[in-house]
Amino acid sequence: MMRFKRILLSAAALLPLLGGHVLAADLGSATYPQDVPAFVPVEQASGWYLRGDVAYNFKSDVKANVDYVGGTAPADYEMKRGFSPFLGVGYQFNDYLRGDVTVGYSQRDTTYFDTTAKLWEGMVNAYVDLGKYYGITPYVGGGVGIANVNYDFVGPVYSGLTSSDTNRFAWALMAGVAVDVTPNLKLDLGYRYSDINGADLYKAGDVTVRDNGIKTHQLRAGVRFSTW
Repeated sequence: MMRFKRILLSAAALLPLLGGHVLAADLGSATYPQDVPAFVPVEQASGWYLRGDVAYNFKSDVKANVDYVGGTAPADYEMKRGFSPFLGVGYQFNDYLRGDVTVGYSQRDTTYFDTTAKLWEGMVNAYVDLGKYYGITPYVGGGVGIANVNYDFVGPVYSGLTSSDTNRFAWALMAGVAVDVTPNLKLDLGYRYSDINGADLYKAGDVTVRDNGIKTHQLRAGVRFSTW
């Protein structure tokens, strides 16, 4: 009997040691999740967007001349200040590159005997976004396209006459900033310079009226809405 008691006491004394070894073995075999990386790449912005802009034409110069028998007379003039609407659809390829197609219309009086000019513009544009800073993205861009120009003449020789439509090559340079309003909506503020090639406007007998190009400076405000 005494011998059996001594065996029980010895076994009881070994239990803490055995438990420590078992616990250590269990801890050694435990698995832990891998460390979470400090930087997780963010998917680049991309997708279609719609845009609408209003341009304020604050300066437009037209180099022109009137050819007649015996000579040429300069007829340089300006288009009066006014607003032009633009609509377009575009695609954001990544965080830094996007492009769009825009259509705009302008009807503006000129300083040439109050003649009225009507202009349609269709442009293909590309932009480079220069990084986002506190929700503001500066950008630069350029575009090429076609401008349709028509004049309603007022003057001593050809008053009341309308020029034929002329389709001309046009190009533009842009710069501005986009401001995040919501994740899908941006406010776009910028400057645009456009240059439309020259063309003959009107011929009557030996008289030819020609403009040699329309150069316009604009301040623009608009919105871009990401749709997909």
